[in-house]
Amino acid sequence: MPRNLLAFMFGMKKCLIMLLCVASPVVLAQGADPAEQLIGFWHPDTTKTLAQAKKANREIDPLMQDFMSKMVFEFQKNKMIVYGPPGFSSDDPPVPYTVKGGDKNSGSLILNAAGKKMAVLFHKGQMALHDPEQGWIVFNRMSEQDFTKREGGRAKIEVEIGDKSPAAGKLEDITTKNIPDKPAAGKVGGKEFKVETASLEEGILTLWQGEGVSTHMGQFAIDLSRKNIGNLSGKIFSAEPSDEAGINISLAYSGEEEGEIKGETYMEKYTMKLEFGTAKDGKIPGKIHLRLPDHAGSFVAGTFVAETQ
Repeated sequence: MPRNLLAFMFGMKKCLIMLLCVASPVVLAQGADPAEQLIGFWHPDTTKTLAQAKKANREIDPLMQDFMSKMVFEFQKNKMIVYGPPGFSSDDPPVPYTVKGGDKNSGSLILNAAGKKMAVLFHKGQMALHDPEQGWIVFNRMSEQDFTKREGGRAKIEVEIGDKSPAAGKLEDITTKNIPDKPAAGKVGGKEFKVETASLEEGILTLWQGEGVSTHMGQFAIDLSRKNIGNLSGKIFSAEPSDEAGINISLAYSGEEEGEIKGETYMEKYTMKLEFGTAKDGKIPGKIHLRLPDHAGSFVAGTFVAETQ
């Protein structure tokens, strides 16, 4: 299982640009204009995508499954927009594309998206895409009405985890307080949490507990990549609850059901103090005190040593 969920989330749009494949085992619709079929909203069919992965002896870990199940792709004329799960947003612009060819008889379409060749295949209201690294991804068409309802639900959720969350109103600014000098621990999703593994990769600090969904899994991911700081040695970051710090915070944790993964992402309304020591021999020490505005009052405070990439 990848330990950096946030990196996966921000990389999904980049992965989509790389979707390639001209040949397909899928039996395709005939007669309809593939370019017209493409326009609209598409939602990943996790069940069928997992079935395709199983046939190819490929695994999709539960974190990726959960994120994929909450995504929507919108194709407009010559422009593709990716919508993530509630609480997650991306600063990436829409991906431009041009139609390079198509075949009504086979239901196939060839695109050029950001300089990459893409094949799109249609069958009975579904769309199939193939990534040489990720394998087959199957999509169901979504109506504009259902998409509008979804976005209304997203806005409601974002309000609940923001201004109207009971936890948000009680958050104390911890930026002026000393960080506890003890191994980092806290709570995530209402469950006890302690940092067992820490990593710093491409500007994303990940604090992790557990070995997988069969155990109690918890994760905080602090995305510092937008700060464009090459060497984090000696750097200090802080955010008051009223700040827009430009640092996205993601958490993920085991649900009540076996294999269930839950997660949220926060761009504001949290409070954090993060200090890095001096990087040496592929590791960097640090201290953190982070409190999130979720109803469960998730937080982590203490010291850690992160492996660097």
